[in-house]
Amino acid sequence: MKTPSLALVLGFWVISNVLVIAWWWADISDRFLPGVLRYAGIAFFVCAALVPLYLLFKVRRSFFNPVVLGLLVCCCLAISITAHEANLLRERLQFSLDHEREFLHVDAVEGVMRPLIAKITEIYVQILGDDHTRGGSTFHTHIVVNYMFDSLSFLAVFALATLLLSPTASWLCLLTFAFYTQIAIYPGRMAPVFIAGGLFWQLYLLVSRRYLVAIISGLIISFGRTDVVFASAFVLLSLPAFERRWPTAIEWVTFGLLVGISVAVPKTLIWMHPGTDFRSFLITHGDYFTKLVGNLLAMKLAVAIASPVLAIAVVRTFALTRTMAVVIPAALVHVGIVFIIADFSETRLIIPALGALTFVASEALGSMLEPGDGRRDETTSA
Repeated sequence: MKTPSLALVLGFWVISNVLVIAWWWADISDRFLPGVLRYAGIAFFVCAALVPLYLLFKVRRSFFNPVVLGLLVCCCLAISITAHEANLLRERLQFSLDHEREFLHVDAVEGVMRPLIAKITEIYVQILGDDHTRGGSTFHTHIVVNYMFDSLSFLAVFALATLLLSPTASWLCLLTFAFYTQIAIYPGRMAPVFIAGGLFWQLYLLVSRRYLVAIISGLIISFGRTDVVFASAFVLLSLPAFERRWPTAIEWVTFGLLVGISVAVPKTLIWMHPGTDFRSFLITHGDYFTKLVGNLLAMKLAVAIASPVLAIAVVRTFALTRTMAVVIPAALVHVGIVFIIADFSETRLIIPALGALTFVASEALGSMLEPGDGRRDETTSA
């Protein structure tokens, strides 16, 4: 399977987000079309529902390209899961939205680590409105805000899979990640999926050697999650080790910049917000024993959910592969940060590690389903 270009991935992301926002924002019948004119709104949605079918018919030959089809499926999965989460939270959407926007105005850990997400949410609310504004809709706002992160998460997983896995294994990886995503949103929060998406997005950029873009992306992500940038940087050391060579100069420089960014950004934000309580994210203030035991007990459900995938990975994997060299070090570093520094009171925070396990298990299962030359050269054992 051919790897999608960065422009194609970002094109799908931007265009699909514009379409989702336009779809919900165009729901004007209840606002401005009273009485008989509401039928015009109904006609509009009928046409809007038929247009995608017409477009699919017109560009049907393009879907013989599995990469384009995969990116389209990513967007479909994202909107489906976003709508699912919105339905789960329908009674508490306004509270959830207000809670997210409060992070712009509080001196807490989240107020330091998530100002970018809160600012984006605030911009969306200013454009679309919420239940506190006339004609606003928290349900619509919630969908468009979360779809932005959901779609990028799925696109990142699929793009990285095409770099590492066979075609069959890439589809298995995407669909298994979607399954774990559904598990993560059961309590009604998608943050772990965003974290996993950010991790795999950074890995996609680094493995495809788009170092400048990875640095810019890492700088942006660091305003939301510094641990993602820190953990993903280690692929620049693990991949050369797998290839039995020393990292090149540009790999060393990129590694140093990403690690430096992940340390400097929160330090800068703390300096800008001197009243922030940041102790729970500092190793020197960690309660290692109690927190570690609690975290280990909290992951029992995650182990139970992952056991089928884990069994496939153990049974079918007999040697170190390129896929393992890419995803496992980053996942181990990230889960180590979660266990030692952060609170792991919610099982769904293991989703980034489950995503890495999904890559390994999909590769193993794909090699079984595609014997012989179906396996990519990149995934052969060292």
